[in-house]
Amino acid sequence: MNDTDPPNGHGLLSGTVSYGLKRASRRVIRDLEEALRPHDVTPPLLAALSIAAARPGIAPAHLAEAMGHGRSRAAPLLDRLEARGWLERRAGADRRSLGLHATAEGEEALRRIQPLLEAHERRTTAQLDAAEARLLVSLLERLMPGG
Repeated sequence: MNDTDPPNGHGLLSGTVSYGLKRASRRVIRDLEEALRPHDVTPPLLAALSIAAARPGIAPAHLAEAMGHGRSRAAPLLDRLEARGWLERRAGADRRSLGLHATAEGEEALRRIQPLLEAHERRTTAQLDAAEARLLVSLLERLMPGG
């Protein structure tokens, strides 16, 4: 190592936002997957159910957009949630559109998962104080489209 080498040894990628986010995301998602595994839930399933519960009647395309997925990737998630009885597709006001609704069972699943998610968040932000954690969330939201 010479004086111009970055201390973490990642070369050109050292100190870049994209590489830092990717590395952090892998660690955070791995921990979340482990936390959710006993409930046979994946992070994308949790995201879809959480969004549907927070926005009753949301169109499948809008849910996919909120998740940052294409419709084709969101459709199997919705099918899995529906098969578990956690989600319903209901006809919209115009009868041509569909709205997604979390069922009582889906809401209960979210209540069971909430303590696991809270523990995961504590592990994720253990090296940050509360103000830093809020700032990180705010900065990440600003990086999102429309943020």
